[in-house]
Amino acid sequence: MPLVSILIANLDNGQYIRQTLNSAISQTHRDIEIVVVDDGSSDNSAQVIQQFIDTHKGTTIYFHRNDAPAGCGRIKRQLVELSHGDYFIFLDPEDTFTPDAVATLLAGHQRGIEYSIVYGTHYLCDEQLQVQSVSTYPGAIPEGQSHLTSTAGHISAPALCRRSCYKRTEGINPTFYVAEDQDLYLKMEEVAPVLYVDRPLYYYRHHDHNTSWNNSHRAVNLKYLHKVRAAAYQRRCASTMATNLTRIQYQRECFSYHLMSYNIYRRQHNPLTALGHLLSALPYLPYLKNHQS
Repeated sequence: MPLVSILIANLDNGQYIRQTLNSAISQTHRDIEIVVVDDGSSDNSAQVIQQFIDTHKGTTIYFHRNDAPAGCGRIKRQLVELSHGDYFIFLDPEDTFTPDAVATLLAGHQRGIEYSIVYGTHYLCDEQLQVQSVSTYPGAIPEGQSHLTSTAGHISAPALCRRSCYKRTEGINPTFYVAEDQDLYLKMEEVAPVLYVDRPLYYYRHHDHNTSWNNSHRAVNLKYLHKVRAAAYQRRCASTMATNLTRIQYQRECFSYHLMSYNIYRRQHNPLTALGHLLSALPYLPYLKNHQS
């Protein structure tokens, strides 16, 4: 059976990480390794992880701790480089898998077609990991579209990646603090097709920390998502397996990015940065007016 690496990037999730690790070792697919990198946590995460390892000596768990936070993109790239599996999958340190998550996604990879990613959907849960609903964001990408251009389905967690396909990309961008998962998905679909499995296989925990972080860092999230999509557009202007945005669509995205950033910074009482984004948006306006579709 192929080896699957479950990759966990942790920062200050000591209260959740044991439950996360339990879901990783409880997979019905038994040929797994778990790689955990703690990104300089200030809580009890390291002690909890080490205690878990000490009480599960029959399980292959690699644990590395960074002295200081390196950032999400850097740590996730580090996780891939430290792992050995034919396939790898990320598991956030406050979330969990269903017991058959890895086996179900791996079965998709073994259909005889070289898929770069096989992915499913996930449960949206409260802080106690009680299911509230099933996410409607992930789904099959419509024919003739890609993760970059899709108007319906999208790639999302849980996503089982084929390492041989990953090696044909530039890898995860270590400078991205957020949207590093989108960067990975877009690069992977440029080297081989992706496959959606219509089953919730992952429990996403919604709690105060991730809500407050997303609200207070809206401009940062928007900036990196735009950087990811702009880089994908530029790569795909050359030959690629995945469909690309048209020039008009790309111009519209640039206009929307600067206009949304202007509004965010204006509400945050940062007039100079807001003005900079407004001025950056203006050159796209006449172009858009003359190219309505």
